[in-house]
Amino acid sequence: MRVLLILIAFGMVAVPALLALARRDLPRGRRIANALVIFLAPAIALGLIHGVPELDGRALRNPVAWTTLRLVLSGLALILPWCLYVWLVGRRP
Repeated sequence: MRVLLILIAFGMVAVPALLALARRDLPRGRRIANALVIFLAPAIALGLIHGVPELDGRALRNPVAWTTLRLVLSGLALILPWCLYVWLVGRRP
């Protein structure tokens, strides 16, 4: 079950990056840059979670608030690639 969840999460990140890479209306360098931004955005959000002690579960004050923020950022990490894809596709050069 864990493998299936990891594959779904990876697909939610990789599919919009691959779609951005497959577009033909932009130059190759721009497509690669857009795909890298889309693919690395969740890593930045998850890195924020693991880099801040309060978000990593080591909060001494208000643990419920920090846990809620951690859950919101985790959900954002899976939705963010699709939001970036739509934003980058909708923007015309």
